[in-house]
Amino acid sequence: MAKELLIIGASGFGREAAWIAARAGMTVAGFCDDAPERASEQKNGAPFLGPVEAAAATHPGAAFFVAVGSNRARKELSARAAAAGLSPVSIIDPTAVVAPGAVVGAGCFVGAYAVVSCGARLGEGVIVNHQATVGHDAEIAGFCQLCPGARVSGACVLEEGALLGSNAAVSPLKRVGEWATIGPGAAALADVPAGQTLVKLARREKP
Repeated sequence: MAKELLIIGASGFGREAAWIAARAGMTVAGFCDDAPERASEQKNGAPFLGPVEAAAATHPGAAFFVAVGSNRARKELSARAAAAGLSPVSIIDPTAVVAPGAVVGAGCFVGAYAVVSCGARLGEGVIVNHQATVGHDAEIAGFCQLCPGARVSGACVLEEGALLGSNAAVSPLKRVGEWATIGPGAAALADVPAGQTLVKLARREKP
């Protein structure tokens, strides 16, 4: 029998994760969140269970997925859930394409029409959102996030916690340092150092 699934994060991404989990044939046992006001925000029919430690006490040994957009917070919550005796599980939409031999780590999210290509490796807690793509032999370290439509080219390396905004792109063979950010629509044509932010500047219209 499949384990019960707890969604950690009861706001928008939590509802989205529950939706994709249902599409993948998974059943959500409940939502966890430290903020009690979140109880009224989830609308998927599953109960609000409070903080992850409280949920683990009533659902021992359950599986969990952290549906929190902040990469640092997702890492911290994953550690809390594991310490409480829960086990991470990945949620992969049925329309996503994961190549044979690609590796998807524990607690990942692979959204609708996303692609993880040949030889690619996703670490723990990685988000590959809807219509994002990971090229062949790319290495995506733990708790990175590719927002919808982001493109990681072949043999790139994204270090821990790197973030690609919607429709951002990384050229082949480039490295994005840990906790770096590539803003929406921006393109990394060279390596991006750790902790730095690369943005696409919009052209100002003439008055």
